[in-house]
Amino acid sequence: MRPELVKYQSQLDILIGFVEGRLDGPALDVALATEEMKSLLGFFEDQRYPARTNHYRRLHNKQDRVSLGGLVNSEGIIEDFLHKAEVSFRSARRFGGLYSLILKALPEYLDPPLEFMIEKIVPTDGDLSDTRKRQLIKERLKECFKCVGKPPKWIQGPDWPIRDGKPLVFMGQLPIDAPALFHDAGAAYLFYDPVDGSFETVVQFY
Repeated sequence: MRPELVKYQSQLDILIGFVEGRLDGPALDVALATEEMKSLLGFFEDQRYPARTNHYRRLHNKQDRVSLGGLVNSEGIIEDFLHKAEVSFRSARRFGGLYSLILKALPEYLDPPLEFMIEKIVPTDGDLSDTRKRQLIKERLKECFKCVGKPPKWIQGPDWPIRDGKPLVFMGQLPIDAPALFHDAGAAYLFYDPVDGSFETVVQFY
């Protein structure tokens, strides 16, 4: 460890805990809210390139740690900092491995929240091969995200509504092409909630 960072031992322990798989995203967010962590993660900032070299800014401003992609990026940013700080750790790469597994199984029209994927979709049996896990993920996604006809063709990216842990049923989409009303063309996506019989519309524009 670099001697200048010894005074930040408790903050470093938190960062190590995250990359070693002992600390979750919400706990990391709480730690990032402290002035000590802000000071520590700004240690290697180059005044010429603060956005790229200040690890606190990279973690605080761009990574929400709600999406799996944000957690993967956070792992990488913290590992980069710990390497520069000459701090020893054993990377668990828990989110990177999970991200790779899910990414290979997800159809392009889906991008469910991480919590939903872990709770409902991703197999918990560690003895299963990655091939079998991907197969199960695909099967469970098909069971949960139902379509009446073809799946949605998103314009801006997947935005499938989920209520009380249950995805709504996709009924279809309607093109929006009304220059007198809207500056851009788009599409309206109609979803049905079989629990209460209500409908929800998601609108996206180019």
